[in-house]
Amino acid sequence: MTDYELPPSVGISLPPYTSIDGYRHINIFVRFTQAAADEPPVDLGVIFAFDANGTMGARRYVNLEQNLSGPQSTNFIEVSGRGSWHGSPHNISSYMARFPVMGPFIEVFVYNRAPIKRKVSVWGYLVS
Repeated sequence: MTDYELPPSVGISLPPYTSIDGYRHINIFVRFTQAAADEPPVDLGVIFAFDANGTMGARRYVNLEQNLSGPQSTNFIEVSGRGSWHGSPHNISSYMARFPVMGPFIEVFVYNRAPIKRKVSVWGYLVS
């Protein structure tokens, strides 16, 4: 998605699910227009699934590693762009999120929390 005009308070996905089988990590870059530092951000959501139809697709995960104390809470795979404003003259916010690959297929979505229309771009980079 490059320079997509995202309406206020709207979230969109980037179908279809994309195969990422064989990779260990994914880096996802998000860039959006922002006129002032105090504006609400554009958030990124990530869904991992078993196939291209989104079977068992989930955007929540639980970490059950032994070195973490219980009880474990269920976490959304969601990243906020809050605080990523670069300011004038470019008026652009950008951030990158790195995730372990938790399924062979992925779909991402962005949500514009601001009450104004924004241009949003999202790119992904797979790491083996």
